[in-house]
Amino acid sequence: MEQSYYINTFGTLFIVLAMGTDVTKKVGRPIGSTDLKMEHLYQTALRVFGDRGFEATTLTEIALEAGITRSSINYHFGSKMELWKRTIDYLTNQFIIEFHSNQKYHKDLDDISLLRVVIRQMVHFWAKDNGFGRMAYREMDQPGERADYFIENMMYPLVNLTKGVFGRLRKQGIIKKFDKQYQLSIILGMVSYIFANSYMFEKMHGVDIKDEALIDQHADAVIDIFFNGIRTGQ
Repeated sequence: MEQSYYINTFGTLFIVLAMGTDVTKKVGRPIGSTDLKMEHLYQTALRVFGDRGFEATTLTEIALEAGITRSSINYHFGSKMELWKRTIDYLTNQFIIEFHSNQKYHKDLDDISLLRVVIRQMVHFWAKDNGFGRMAYREMDQPGERADYFIENMMYPLVNLTKGVFGRLRKQGIIKKFDKQYQLSIILGMVSYIFANSYMFEKMHGVDIKDEALIDQHADAVIDIFFNGIRTGQ
């Protein structure tokens, strides 16, 4: 698949997928490959990989779910691993595009206000029932090729999006200079917990985590606690 590379405003190198663009053509193009919608395929692959895990997932299953032939997937990607990697790239790119849209439409915001917007974006990103959260937790609990790819091609680019913002706020003395790894774990932990443990959360509290009002309330709580702490000041 063709890829273009550019540097974002914080100096992060990342991939922008040429959506709908075919990879280098091979002899014997399968029937129906001209109708292959890459975005639909990535969304389908994400859901199936998330539900079943990489090892249990087959290309035949993804093809059936996507309504295409397995030969089309083989033609464009060549292997299950390559499809998995391109799905991660697609997902990373979706977040980055939305992040830059936030910057474009919120360019008058100060750095703290921009971070609030980004954290809200992260909550809604995790809240989507698209398989991302399940796939992330499946792959990140042990070392391996997929875990390394996930870290290098998703986690690093996403973390680096706000690296400049956090750096400026630390330099200005607006936020505490605690270790950066704790900053990441605190944000991700608060953002993702209810979605990573959806059944338990719904069972204990009698709520529907797909409810938009609840998702917004969760985002409000994460933002409030991250920036203001849990004490009332009394």
